[in-house]
Amino acid sequence: MVRKKKKAKPLNAPKSRADHGTPEALRQADGVQYETVDGGRLGSVKRAYISRQTPMDRYKARGLVSQRQFDAAHAFYVLYDKTRQAGRVTSNYDRIIVDGGGGSGINEYAFSDYIKLQQALGMDHVSVVRAVVVECESANSWAKRYRLPPRMGIERLRDGLDKLAQIMGIS
Repeated sequence: MVRKKKKAKPLNAPKSRADHGTPEALRQADGVQYETVDGGRLGSVKRAYISRQTPMDRYKARGLVSQRQFDAAHAFYVLYDKTRQAGRVTSNYDRIIVDGGGGSGINEYAFSDYIKLQQALGMDHVSVVRAVVVECESANSWAKRYRLPPRMGIERLRDGLDKLAQIMGIS
């Protein structure tokens, strides 16, 4: 019996000039946009960007929150992100500097601003805003967790984002 030899395929052969993800992921994605990686030059690599990944993106696309509320949520997330950027997972064995130089590795000013903003927002609103904006939980599941009617989650989120925009001076 004669066996046929399989043709050798190169392991790292380029498929195309585009990286659009798997077809299954693109079918399930709601807001797919294509962007160029190299600033739009001719022949540059394109990739798929799913623009509706977070609950806030979906609420904005559906018209459940206004642009002002969306901007307030984005500013809240940016401030939260500044507080956790330099947090360490493991210990650091460098020498300890006591005279104020070096710091603890976190952005102390952003952390204090974040805490002040949460206090100004109040416990009624900060829970739902943090759950939806930071933890990417839907407003509906937040309401279920607190045994509220499902529609109450989006209403509390809108109220909280309005108050947040007012505190931050977003118009």
